[in-house]
Amino acid sequence: MRSQFLTLLCVLTFISCAIGLADAVVSLTNTQAVAETKYVKPSYTPEELKERPKQYFEDRSAGDQAMPGDTDEIRSLAIAQLIYSLITLAGAVLMFNLRRIGFWIYVAGVVVGTLLPVSLAGIGAINTSFGVVFSFVFIALYWLNIKEMR
Repeated sequence: MRSQFLTLLCVLTFISCAIGLADAVVSLTNTQAVAETKYVKPSYTPEELKERPKQYFEDRSAGDQAMPGDTDEIRSLAIAQLIYSLITLAGAVLMFNLRRIGFWIYVAGVVVGTLLPVSLAGIGAINTSFGVVFSFVFIALYWLNIKEMR
């Protein structure tokens, strides 16, 4: 019998993979539109600035150019996202069915999701694959439940 914790992890992975697949498909089918997407900087009133929480990130995009603006790079990153999402989804489905091999497929998918963007789009792709970092946390959480799987 599958624990509630393992069920929750799998459902969160299903949701993440669905979002990743949708993002990859949109990026592949509308590459030019994605490349032309402009960064819109939010404007705040002085009162909103005082109440707004502090931001802990820095925008390194160049002006109002899309990031990245190269259609070939967008296509490469979308392919990497598609492969990563499909492999991790397959692993999550197997773990949902309590198959231990799913854990190792999920781990392979995370490794692919970490290395493939860099190999396809260069070292600059590391900043676009930041979401994969959370997958390493999920590996540890799935590992805690590996005894439930056969």
